[in-house]
Amino acid sequence: MDAKKKQAPVNKTHQMFRRLVWLYIVLLLVEGSLRKWVLPQLSDVLLLVRDPIVLFSYFLAFRHKIFPHNPYVVSAWGLMLLCFVLAMLFAHGNFIVAAYGFKGNVLHIPFAFIIGKVLNRNDVVILGKWWLWATLGMTVLICMQFYSPQSAWVNMGVGGDTGGAGFGGALGRFRPPGTFSFIIGVTWFYVFSTAFLICGLTMHKAYSKWLLIASSMAIIVAMPVSISRMMVLASALTLIIGIISSSRQKNALLRCGRFALFIIVAVFLASLIPVFDDARDAFLSRWTSSTEDFKSSIIDRTLGDFMRPFVSDRDIPIFGFGLGAGTQVGLQLISQTRSFALGESDWERIVCELGKMFGILFLLWRVALTIGLGRSAMRAFRNGNGMGLIFLSATAYNLLVGPLGQVTVSGFVVIGIGLTIASMGIPKTKTKAKTIDAATTT
Repeated sequence: MDAKKKQAPVNKTHQMFRRLVWLYIVLLLVEGSLRKWVLPQLSDVLLLVRDPIVLFSYFLAFRHKIFPHNPYVVSAWGLMLLCFVLAMLFAHGNFIVAAYGFKGNVLHIPFAFIIGKVLNRNDVVILGKWWLWATLGMTVLICMQFYSPQSAWVNMGVGGDTGGAGFGGALGRFRPPGTFSFIIGVTWFYVFSTAFLICGLTMHKAYSKWLLIASSMAIIVAMPVSISRMMVLASALTLIIGIISSSRQKNALLRCGRFALFIIVAVFLASLIPVFDDARDAFLSRWTSSTEDFKSSIIDRTLGDFMRPFVSDRDIPIFGFGLGAGTQVGLQLISQTRSFALGESDWERIVCELGKMFGILFLLWRVALTIGLGRSAMRAFRNGNGMGLIFLSATAYNLLVGPLGQVTVSGFVVIGIGLTIASMGIPKTKTKAKTIDAATTT
Protein backbone atom coordinates (compact mmCIF):
# COMPACT_ATOMS: atom_id res chain seq x y z
CA MET A 1 0.00 0.00 0.00
CA ASP A 2 2.85 2.37 0.91
CA ALA A 3 4.58 1.58 -2.37
CA LYS A 4 1.45 2.53 -4.28
CA LYS A 5 1.21 5.82 -2.42
CA LYS A 6 4.82 6.63 -3.24
CA GLN A 7 4.43 5.64 -6.86
CA ALA A 8 1.29 7.73 -7.52
CA PRO A 9 2.97 11.18 -7.23
CA VAL A 10 5.80 10.02 -9.48
CA ASN A 11 3.37 8.88 -12.16
CA LYS A 12 1.39 12.10 -11.82
CA THR A 13 4.54 14.17 -12.22
CA HIS A 14 5.60 12.09 -15.21
CA GLN A 15 2.24 12.72 -16.87
CA MET A 16 2.58 16.45 -16.18
CA PHE A 17 5.94 16.50 -17.96
CA ARG A 18 4.47 14.62 -20.92
CA ARG A 19 1.66 17.19 -21.22
CA LEU A 20 4.22 19.99 -21.13
CA VAL A 21 6.20 18.31 -23.92
CA TRP A 22 3.09 17.95 -26.07
CA LEU A 23 2.11 21.57 -25.42
CA TYR A 24 5.61 22.72 -26.35
CA ILE A 25 5.44 20.85 -29.66
CA VAL A 26 1.94 22.12 -30.47
CA LEU A 27 2.96 25.71 -29.79
CA LEU A 28 6.05 25.31 -31.95
CA LEU A 29 3.80 24.33 -34.85
CA VAL A 30 1.16 27.04 -34.33
CA GLU A 31 2.98 30.02 -32.81
CA GLY A 32 3.40 31.54 -36.28
CA SER A 33 -0.37 31.32 -36.74
CA LEU A 34 -0.88 33.12 -33.46
CA ARG A 35 1.51 35.87 -34.53
CA LYS A 36 -0.10 36.25 -37.98
CA TRP A 37 -3.81 35.55 -37.66
CA VAL A 38 -4.99 35.22 -34.07
CA LEU A 39 -3.09 37.82 -32.00
CA PRO A 40 -1.07 39.86 -34.49
CA GLN A 41 -0.91 42.79 -32.07
CA LEU A 42 1.08 40.56 -29.69
CA SER A 43 3.43 39.15 -32.33
CA ASP A 44 6.61 40.21 -30.51
CA VAL A 45 5.44 38.90 -27.14
CA LEU A 46 4.49 35.56 -28.71
CA LEU A 47 8.16 34.99 -29.56
CA LEU A 48 8.35 33.94 -25.90
CA VAL A 49 5.21 31.79 -25.87
CA ARG A 50 7.08 28.51 -25.20
CA ASP A 51 9.34 29.94 -22.49
CA PRO A 52 6.79 29.64 -19.63
CA ILE A 53 6.39 25.94 -20.44
CA VAL A 54 10.14 25.43 -20.27
CA LEU A 55 10.55 27.40 -17.05
CA PHE A 56 7.65 25.58 -15.37
CA SER A 57 9.14 22.24 -16.38
CA TYR A 58 12.43 23.30 -14.79
CA PHE A 59 10.61 24.24 -11.59
CA LEU A 60 9.06 20.77 -11.49
CA ALA A 61 12.35 19.11 -12.38
CA PHE A 62 14.22 20.88 -9.58
CA ARG A 63 11.41 20.17 -7.16
CA HIS A 64 11.47 16.44 -7.94
CA LYS A 65 15.27 16.34 -8.31
CA ILE A 66 15.26 15.22 -11.92
CA PHE A 67 16.67 18.33 -13.60
CA PRO A 68 19.28 17.22 -16.20
CA HIS A 69 22.78 17.72 -14.80
CA ASN A 70 24.72 16.06 -17.60
CA PRO A 71 27.97 17.66 -18.87
CA TYR A 72 26.22 19.15 -21.93
CA VAL A 73 23.71 21.12 -19.84
CA VAL A 74 26.20 22.19 -17.16
CA SER A 75 28.87 23.33 -19.64
CA ALA A 76 26.42 25.17 -21.93
CA TRP A 77 24.69 27.05 -19.12
CA GLY A 78 27.98 27.81 -17.39
CA LEU A 79 29.50 29.23 -20.55
CA MET A 80 26.43 31.32 -21.43
CA LEU A 81 26.10 32.70 -17.89
CA LEU A 82 29.72 33.82 -18.11
CA CYS A 83 29.07 35.42 -21.51
CA PHE A 84 25.94 37.07 -20.09
CA VAL A 85 28.05 38.76 -17.39
CA LEU A 86 30.73 39.78 -19.91
CA ALA A 87 28.07 41.29 -22.20
CA MET A 88 26.75 43.39 -19.33
CA LEU A 89 30.19 44.53 -18.18
CA PHE A 90 32.21 44.92 -21.40
CA ALA A 91 29.80 44.92 -24.37
CA HIS A 92 26.33 46.37 -25.02
CA GLY A 93 25.20 46.27 -21.37
CA ASN A 94 21.57 45.64 -22.34
CA PHE A 95 20.00 43.12 -19.96
CA ILE A 96 17.09 42.22 -22.28
CA VAL A 97 19.37 41.64 -25.28
CA ALA A 98 21.73 39.44 -23.25
CA ALA A 99 18.78 37.52 -21.79
CA TYR A 100 17.35 36.95 -25.27
CA GLY A 101 20.74 35.69 -26.44
CA PHE A 102 20.88 33.27 -23.49
CA LYS A 103 17.35 32.11 -24.30
CA GLY A 104 18.12 31.45 -27.95
CA ASN A 105 21.41 29.65 -27.39
CA VAL A 106 20.85 27.43 -24.36
CA LEU A 107 17.75 28.18 -22.24
CA HIS A 108 15.74 25.33 -23.77
CA ILE A 109 18.58 22.78 -23.95
CA PRO A 110 17.76 21.06 -20.62
CA PHE A 111 14.16 20.73 -21.83
CA ALA A 112 15.46 18.67 -24.77
CA PHE A 113 16.90 16.16 -22.29
CA ILE A 114 13.66 16.22 -20.31
CA ILE A 115 11.84 15.24 -23.53
CA GLY A 116 14.27 12.37 -23.92
CA LYS A 117 13.67 11.29 -20.32
CA VAL A 118 9.87 11.41 -20.13
CA LEU A 119 9.14 10.05 -23.63
CA ASN A 120 10.16 6.70 -25.06
CA ARG A 121 10.06 5.04 -28.46
CA ASN A 122 6.35 4.21 -28.22
CA ASP A 123 5.57 7.86 -27.44
CA VAL A 124 7.53 8.91 -30.53
CA VAL A 125 5.44 6.52 -32.62
CA ILE A 126 2.23 8.00 -31.21
CA LEU A 127 3.49 11.54 -31.82
CA GLY A 128 4.36 10.53 -35.37
CA LYS A 129 0.76 9.52 -36.05
CA TRP A 130 -0.52 12.96 -35.13
CA TRP A 131 2.37 14.68 -36.91
CA LEU A 132 1.52 12.88 -40.15
CA TRP A 133 -2.14 13.88 -39.82
CA ALA A 134 -0.97 17.46 -39.34
CA THR A 135 1.14 17.07 -42.48
CA LEU A 136 -2.04 16.59 -44.52
CA GLY A 137 -3.48 19.86 -43.24
CA MET A 138 -0.19 21.71 -43.66
CA THR A 139 0.02 20.63 -47.30
CA VAL A 140 -3.48 21.91 -48.01
CA LEU A 141 -2.55 25.22 -46.38
CA ILE A 142 0.70 25.77 -48.31
CA CYS A 143 -1.09 24.90 -51.56
CA MET A 144 -3.62 27.64 -50.76
CA GLN A 145 -0.75 30.04 -50.02
CA PHE A 146 1.02 28.99 -53.23
CA TYR A 147 -1.95 29.99 -55.39
CA SER A 148 -3.12 33.02 -53.39
CA PRO A 149 -1.73 36.56 -53.80
CA GLN A 150 0.42 37.93 -50.99
CA SER A 151 -2.42 40.30 -50.07
CA ALA A 152 -4.75 37.38 -49.24
CA TRP A 153 -5.46 36.66 -45.56
CA VAL A 154 -3.88 33.23 -45.86
CA ASN A 155 -0.55 34.90 -46.70
CA MET A 156 -0.77 37.58 -44.01
CA GLY A 157 2.59 38.32 -42.41
CA VAL A 158 3.63 38.56 -38.78
CA GLY A 159 1.85 41.35 -36.91
CA GLY A 160 -0.91 41.48 -39.53
CA ASP A 161 1.46 42.59 -42.30
CA THR A 162 -0.66 42.73 -45.48
CA GLY A 163 2.50 42.66 -47.58
CA GLY A 164 2.49 38.91 -47.09
CA ALA A 165 4.68 36.32 -45.37
CA GLY A 166 5.82 34.60 -48.57
CA PHE A 167 9.47 34.67 -49.55
CA GLY A 168 10.95 35.02 -53.03
CA GLY A 169 10.43 31.94 -55.19
CA ALA A 170 10.14 31.64 -58.97
CA LEU A 171 7.72 32.23 -61.87
CA GLY A 172 5.79 34.76 -59.82
CA ARG A 173 5.23 32.30 -56.98
CA PHE A 174 6.36 32.75 -53.39
CA ARG A 175 7.68 30.22 -50.90
CA PRO A 176 4.74 29.59 -48.51
CA PRO A 177 5.29 29.74 -44.73
CA GLY A 178 2.37 27.51 -43.71
CA THR A 179 1.46 28.03 -40.06
CA PHE A 180 4.92 29.47 -39.40
CA SER A 181 6.13 33.03 -39.67
CA PHE A 182 8.74 32.16 -42.30
CA ILE A 183 9.56 29.43 -44.82
CA ILE A 184 12.24 27.94 -42.54
CA GLY A 185 9.52 26.57 -40.26
CA VAL A 186 7.80 24.74 -43.12
CA THR A 187 11.15 23.36 -44.25
CA TRP A 188 11.96 21.64 -40.97
CA PHE A 189 8.37 20.63 -40.34
CA TYR A 190 8.48 18.50 -43.49
CA VAL A 191 11.94 17.15 -42.72
CA PHE A 192 10.50 15.80 -39.46
CA SER A 193 7.43 14.58 -41.38
CA THR A 194 9.82 12.61 -43.56
CA ALA A 195 11.47 11.12 -40.46
CA PHE A 196 8.12 10.04 -39.00
CA LEU A 197 7.01 8.68 -42.37
CA ILE A 198 10.16 6.57 -42.74
CA CYS A 199 9.66 5.14 -39.26
CA GLY A 200 6.05 4.33 -40.12
CA LEU A 201 6.92 2.73 -43.46
CA THR A 202 9.56 0.48 -41.96
CA MET A 203 7.53 -0.61 -38.91
CA HIS A 204 4.90 -3.29 -38.85
CA LYS A 205 1.42 -1.83 -38.37
CA ALA A 206 2.65 1.35 -36.69
CA TYR A 207 0.24 3.45 -38.78
CA SER A 208 -2.62 2.65 -41.11
CA LYS A 209 -1.84 2.12 -44.79
CA TRP A 210 -4.15 4.98 -45.75
CA LEU A 211 -2.34 7.40 -43.47
CA LEU A 212 1.02 6.29 -44.86
CA ILE A 213 -0.09 6.72 -48.48
CA ALA A 214 -1.86 10.05 -47.82
CA SER A 215 1.06 11.52 -45.84
CA SER A 216 3.54 10.28 -48.45
CA MET A 217 1.53 12.09 -51.13
CA ALA A 218 1.34 15.21 -48.95
CA ILE A 219 5.11 15.31 -48.46
CA ILE A 220 5.81 14.69 -52.15
CA VAL A 221 3.41 17.49 -53.17
CA ALA A 222 4.87 19.83 -50.55
CA MET A 223 8.42 19.52 -51.90
CA PRO A 224 7.84 21.48 -55.13
CA VAL A 225 5.12 23.68 -53.60
CA SER A 226 7.63 24.90 -51.00
CA ILE A 227 10.06 25.99 -53.76
CA SER A 228 12.70 25.26 -51.08
CA ARG A 229 15.97 23.59 -51.97
CA MET A 230 16.81 23.13 -48.29
CA MET A 231 13.63 21.15 -47.70
CA VAL A 232 14.39 18.79 -50.56
CA LEU A 233 18.06 18.29 -49.67
CA ALA A 234 17.44 17.86 -45.91
CA SER A 235 14.51 15.49 -46.50
CA ALA A 236 16.62 13.51 -48.98
CA LEU A 237 19.34 13.10 -46.35
CA THR A 238 16.81 11.83 -43.81
CA LEU A 239 15.38 9.49 -46.46
CA ILE A 240 18.82 8.07 -47.25
CA ILE A 241 19.64 7.54 -43.56
CA GLY A 242 16.28 5.83 -43.13
CA ILE A 243 16.90 3.46 -46.04
CA ILE A 244 20.40 2.64 -44.80
CA SER A 245 19.20 1.95 -41.26
CA SER A 246 16.40 -0.26 -42.59
CA SER A 247 18.69 -2.19 -44.92
CA ARG A 248 20.84 -3.29 -41.99
CA GLN A 249 17.96 -4.62 -39.89
CA LYS A 250 16.05 -7.87 -39.67
CA ASN A 251 13.85 -8.61 -42.73
CA ALA A 252 15.64 -5.82 -44.61
CA LEU A 253 14.39 -6.93 -48.04
CA LEU A 254 10.78 -6.92 -46.86
CA ARG A 255 11.22 -3.50 -45.24
CA CYS A 256 12.80 -1.93 -48.33
CA GLY A 257 10.23 -3.52 -50.63
CA ARG A 258 7.35 -2.19 -48.58
CA PHE A 259 9.01 1.19 -48.42
CA ALA A 260 9.54 1.32 -52.21
CA LEU A 261 5.96 0.22 -52.93
CA PHE A 262 4.41 2.97 -50.82
CA ILE A 263 6.67 5.65 -52.31
CA ILE A 264 5.96 4.57 -55.89
CA VAL A 265 2.21 4.60 -55.30
CA ALA A 266 2.43 7.98 -53.54
CA VAL A 267 4.50 9.55 -56.34
CA PHE A 268 2.06 8.29 -58.96
CA LEU A 269 -0.97 9.62 -57.09
CA ALA A 270 0.72 12.94 -56.28
CA SER A 271 1.55 13.46 -59.95
CA LEU A 272 -2.18 13.37 -60.76
CA ILE A 273 -2.85 16.43 -58.60
CA PRO A 274 -2.81 19.65 -60.72
CA VAL A 275 -0.86 21.68 -58.15
CA PHE A 276 2.02 19.24 -58.43
CA ASP A 277 2.73 20.20 -62.06
CA ASP A 278 2.45 23.94 -61.43
CA ALA A 279 4.66 23.75 -58.37
CA ARG A 280 7.17 21.51 -60.11
CA ASP A 281 7.69 24.10 -62.82
CA ALA A 282 8.28 26.86 -60.25
CA PHE A 283 10.61 24.69 -58.19
CA LEU A 284 12.67 23.56 -61.20
CA SER A 285 12.91 27.16 -62.40
CA ARG A 286 14.29 28.28 -59.05
CA TRP A 287 16.58 25.27 -58.78
CA THR A 288 17.96 25.88 -62.28
CA SER A 289 18.41 29.63 -61.87
CA SER A 290 20.00 29.45 -58.41
CA THR A 291 22.08 26.32 -58.82
CA GLU A 292 23.60 26.76 -62.26
CA ASP A 293 26.93 26.53 -60.49
CA PHE A 294 26.23 23.77 -57.95
CA LYS A 295 29.61 24.18 -56.31
CA SER A 296 29.24 27.88 -55.54
CA SER A 297 25.53 27.85 -54.69
CA ILE A 298 25.32 24.70 -52.55
CA ILE A 299 28.71 23.36 -51.55
CA ASP A 300 30.50 26.67 -51.02
CA ARG A 301 27.51 28.10 -49.18
CA THR A 302 27.37 25.11 -46.83
CA LEU A 303 31.10 25.11 -46.19
CA GLY A 304 30.93 28.87 -45.72
CA ASP A 305 28.59 28.36 -42.76
CA PHE A 306 31.45 26.53 -41.04
CA MET A 307 34.42 28.54 -42.30
CA ARG A 308 33.19 32.15 -42.35
CA PRO A 309 34.04 33.06 -38.73
CA PHE A 310 37.62 31.88 -39.22
CA VAL A 311 38.31 33.72 -42.49
CA SER A 312 36.47 36.96 -41.70
CA ASP A 313 38.62 40.09 -41.40
CA ARG A 314 36.12 41.68 -38.98
CA ASP A 315 37.74 43.29 -35.96
CA ILE A 316 36.09 41.46 -33.05
CA PRO A 317 36.56 42.64 -29.43
CA ILE A 318 38.12 40.09 -27.09
CA PHE A 319 34.76 39.47 -25.38
CA GLY A 320 32.76 40.02 -28.57
CA PHE A 321 29.94 42.48 -29.23
CA GLY A 322 27.83 40.92 -26.50
CA LEU A 323 25.50 37.96 -26.07
CA GLY A 324 22.33 38.43 -28.17
CA ALA A 325 23.69 41.36 -30.20
CA GLY A 326 23.65 39.35 -33.43
CA THR A 327 20.03 38.21 -33.26
CA GLN A 328 17.45 40.25 -35.13
CA VAL A 329 15.60 40.95 -31.88
CA GLY A 330 18.79 42.05 -30.16
CA LEU A 331 19.86 44.21 -33.05
CA GLN A 332 16.48 45.92 -33.17
CA LEU A 333 16.62 46.68 -29.44
CA ILE A 334 20.15 48.07 -29.70
CA SER A 335 20.03 49.95 -33.01
CA GLN A 336 16.33 49.97 -34.04
CA THR A 337 17.18 48.07 -37.26
CA ARG A 338 16.66 44.55 -38.56
CA SER A 339 19.48 42.92 -40.53
CA PHE A 340 22.33 40.46 -40.19
CA ALA A 341 24.90 42.93 -38.87
CA LEU A 342 27.07 40.21 -37.36
CA GLY A 343 26.79 37.81 -40.29
CA GLU A 344 24.16 35.49 -41.76
CA SER A 345 26.07 32.37 -40.68
CA ASP A 346 25.23 31.37 -37.11
CA TRP A 347 28.84 30.37 -36.45
CA GLU A 348 29.90 33.86 -37.49
CA ARG A 349 27.21 35.38 -35.27
CA ILE A 350 28.31 33.32 -32.28
CA VAL A 351 31.98 34.27 -32.66
CA CYS A 352 31.11 37.95 -33.13
CA GLU A 353 28.79 37.94 -30.10
CA LEU A 354 30.99 36.02 -27.68
CA GLY A 355 34.47 36.75 -28.98
CA LYS A 356 36.76 34.23 -30.60
CA MET A 357 37.72 32.34 -27.43
CA PHE A 358 34.28 31.83 -25.92
CA GLY A 359 32.57 31.72 -29.32
CA ILE A 360 34.75 28.82 -30.46
CA LEU A 361 34.13 27.05 -27.14
CA PHE A 362 30.38 27.21 -27.78
CA LEU A 363 30.84 25.97 -31.35
CA LEU A 364 32.88 23.04 -30.00
CA TRP A 365 30.02 22.35 -27.58
CA ARG A 366 27.60 22.10 -30.49
CA VAL A 367 29.93 19.71 -32.30
CA ALA A 368 30.46 17.62 -29.15
CA LEU A 369 26.72 17.28 -28.52
CA THR A 370 26.13 16.22 -32.13
CA ILE A 371 28.90 13.62 -31.91
CA GLY A 372 27.60 12.39 -28.55
CA LEU A 373 24.10 11.91 -29.93
CA GLY A 374 25.56 10.22 -32.99
CA ARG A 375 27.50 7.71 -30.88
CA SER A 376 24.41 6.88 -28.83
CA ALA A 377 22.31 6.50 -31.98
CA MET A 378 24.91 4.19 -33.51
CA ARG A 379 24.90 1.99 -30.39
CA ALA A 380 21.12 1.76 -30.55
CA PHE A 381 21.34 1.00 -34.28
CA ARG A 382 23.72 -1.90 -33.65
CA ASN A 383 21.20 -3.21 -31.12
CA GLY A 384 18.42 -3.16 -33.71
CA ASN A 385 16.88 0.31 -33.34
CA GLY A 386 17.68 2.86 -36.06
CA MET A 387 15.10 5.48 -35.07
CA GLY A 388 17.69 7.56 -33.26
CA LEU A 389 19.77 7.86 -36.42
CA ILE A 390 16.73 8.93 -38.42
CA PHE A 391 15.78 11.75 -36.05
CA LEU A 392 19.39 12.80 -35.60
CA SER A 393 19.67 13.15 -39.39
CA ALA A 394 16.73 15.60 -39.24
CA THR A 395 18.37 17.55 -36.40
CA ALA A 396 22.14 17.49 -36.89
CA TYR A 397 22.44 20.33 -39.41
CA ASN A 398 20.56 22.83 -37.25
CA LEU A 399 22.29 21.62 -34.11
CA LEU A 400 25.65 22.23 -35.77
CA VAL A 401 25.14 25.43 -37.76
CA GLY A 402 21.45 26.38 -37.65
CA PRO A 403 20.46 29.88 -36.43
CA LEU A 404 19.70 29.16 -32.77
CA GLY A 405 18.71 32.79 -32.28
CA GLN A 406 15.69 32.15 -34.52
CA VAL A 407 12.93 30.82 -32.26
CA THR A 408 11.51 28.30 -34.74
CA VAL A 409 14.88 26.74 -35.54
CA SER A 410 15.72 26.64 -31.85
CA GLY A 411 12.43 24.83 -31.20
CA PHE A 412 13.11 22.20 -33.85
CA VAL A 413 16.61 21.66 -32.44
CA VAL A 414 15.14 21.08 -28.97
CA ILE A 415 12.50 18.58 -30.07
CA GLY A 416 15.01 16.97 -32.44
CA ILE A 417 17.46 16.30 -29.61
CA GLY A 418 14.61 15.10 -27.40
CA LEU A 419 13.10 12.76 -30.01
CA THR A 420 16.53 11.37 -30.90
CA ILE A 421 17.03 10.38 -27.26
CA ALA A 422 13.44 9.27 -26.69
CA SER A 423 13.34 7.08 -29.80
CA MET A 424 16.22 5.03 -28.38
CA GLY A 425 14.36 4.42 -25.10
CA ILE A 426 12.50 1.13 -24.79
CA PRO A 427 9.47 1.16 -22.44
CA LYS A 428 9.93 -0.72 -19.18
CA THR A 429 6.33 -1.97 -19.23
CA LYS A 430 4.81 -3.39 -22.39
CA THR A 431 1.19 -3.74 -23.44
CA LYS A 432 -0.26 -5.43 -26.46
CA ALA A 433 -2.12 -2.31 -27.52
CA LYS A 434 0.70 0.20 -27.60
CA THR A 435 4.11 -1.47 -27.64
CA ILE A 436 5.93 -2.04 -30.91
CA ASP A 437 8.25 -5.02 -30.62
CA ALA A 438 11.93 -4.17 -30.95
CA ALA A 439 12.35 -6.63 -33.79
CA THR A 440 9.84 -4.75 -35.94
CA THR A 441 11.32 -1.28 -35.56
CA THR A 442 13.97 0.41 -37.61
